[in-house]
Amino acid sequence: MVSEIFGKAVGNLYLGGPANVSWQRALENLSAGDAGRVPDPLPHSVAQVVAHVQFWQVHLLETIAGQNPPTPEHASGGWPPPGDLPGDWEALRETFLRNAGKLRAHARDPGLAATPDRQGLPYAALLTSYAGHNVYHLGQVVTIRQALGLWPPLGGGDTW
Repeated sequence: MVSEIFGKAVGNLYLGGPANVSWQRALENLSAGDAGRVPDPLPHSVAQVVAHVQFWQVHLLETIAGQNPPTPEHASGGWPPPGDLPGDWEALRETFLRNAGKLRAHARDPGLAATPDRQGLPYAALLTSYAGHNVYHLGQVVTIRQALGLWPPLGGGDTW
């Protein structure tokens, strides 16, 4: 029972809710042009943040699949170069949300969460760490949209 509740709570962090706005809402009605804008004085665009989180989502999915992906030597290895949008914004957003959904499902799977990784720790530890990473950057996306004057989105958002 506790593992199911914990898995659901951690799983929620991948897509958002109930304690924060969802990724879907945070990325709603955002054009490719606006997603690529970097507001002064912030260092990244929404698209760069999403590409960064997507990089790590793929890394975790590959790790869970037993593929042993390489880890960048420095944090910058997980970020797209400034001004470089990785492909089409719509495709990035959809792939990002799809992969977040996969990680949500993994976090909610008690068997997988209890399975040890290469270091002998249960995947629950990695899933929780990466979920925290996602939420951290979700807050950045909201802040970037606020700085661009694009918050809340048309569908509303957590503005309290």
